Amino acid sequence: MPISSGLNSEIIRVGIVLPEDKIQEITISWPTELELESNVPEIKTTQSVTLQIGDDGIVIKNSPHIASLTPITFECPDKVESLSTKYGFHIDSVVAGRGFHWEKRIAVDLPGKLDVSKQDGFLKVINSVDVEAYVACVATSEMGSEAPSDLLAAQTVVARCWSLALAEAKHLTDGYDVCNDDCCQRYQGTTYLTDHSLNAAIETRGEVLVYDNEVIDARYSKNCGGMVEAYDTVWEGDKVPYLIPLWDAPDQKPGFAVDDFESHYAYDKAYCSSKRFENVNLAGMLGKVDVSGSYSRWEQTMTKTDILKNLKKYTGLIWLSIDDIRIMERGPSARIKYLFLVGTDENGNTAEQMVKSEYGIRQMFSDSFLYSSAFVIKNAETVADDDHVVLKGVGWGHGVGLCQMGALGMALDNIGYQNILKHYYPGTRLTSLS
Repeated sequence: MPISSGLNSEIIRVGIVLPEDKIQEITISWPTELELESNVPEIKTTQSVTLQIGDDGIVIKNSPHIASLTPITFECPDKVESLSTKYGFHIDSVVAGRGFHWEKRIAVDLPGKLDVSKQDGFLKVINSVDVEAYVACVATSEMGSEAPSDLLAAQTVVARCWSLALAEAKHLTDGYDVCNDDCCQRYQGTTYLTDHSLNAAIETRGEVLVYDNEVIDARYSKNCGGMVEAYDTVWEGDKVPYLIPLWDAPDQKPGFAVDDFESHYAYDKAYCSSKRFENVNLAGMLGKVDVSGSYSRWEQTMTKTDILKNLKKYTGLIWLSIDDIRIMERGPSARIKYLFLVGTDENGNTAEQMVKSEYGIRQMFSDSFLYSSAFVIKNAETVADDDHVVLKGVGWGHGVGLCQMGALGMALDNIGYQNILKHYYPGTRLTSLS
């Protein structure tokens, strides 16, 4: 089966602690029964080491007689059958949600091999892990332990496809394939792994979706808002035949969400509609990171002062005012692709600035990261005089491919994972790498 990334379909390298996290000390611990290998033999007789940045490399704080060195390696078995909850190497204070509104520090437990090195004066930890173990862990890093089996199975297949296709390849020049966070896929090791989720991974072992006999680039997001978005609305490049706009519902309606936003905002027939989850424990279904709500519909107010700060932060432009916001192009799901900011620059002249891409728009209109770019401006007619902007929006994330909350809605309707995948990736075929 052709795999575009060059991965050998067996091992994937995950960035866990990155130089941008600015961490100079970590503690790694493990249970006595773990089959540990290391390039520092003395480590094998302990159950915990604290590593910190030294002048010449990495210092083992609780073994000062060991010379400063880099990298330091830890390794344990990582075949999917050997996994269990909190199996592997335990690390406290790993960043989750880098740059997003839910950023926090969490503890993780990691199977496989850890390479701990020094870069730019900070620690860097890379976890090389079996692909099947990786996707089993991604399923419960992205989803909660109470998620239905068919949702976990669908998420596992999608995570496997995304990993093997690795179409964006953002981190290869940094010495690893993917990071552990929303930039790529959430990976928190075995921390939240359960027998329930592990079984879903084992039962779908090696299963992938293919198009033209190649593993697909399986994009996904938290909540599409009612309509799945087209690939080319969010990313540069040609249309992708299996990442197309479709209503996230049992029946397809004519037209797109962009045609009438107010009707779309009132639409509650979607699999991902909050109406479906009124008596559902979403925290249990969606995991520990997402605790604020369904995100199917939302409103947010932002001051124009904060928009001006973001304008300076992301473009270097210093403006005195925001006088108008002109939406130039939307995708089928109503996500904005381009808009113009109109205002007054530092010299008192009228100025315009194009904000490109769904990602850039979500950066510009939030103090952390906006839920999605599928919004209208409620006070558009008075925005020149107001000191704030009121956004009324739908969905969470880019909306392309599998909608995780829609997939949850489908699973709760007893729709099997094969049909969930068929719904979100039309024209693809489910097969096995073997």
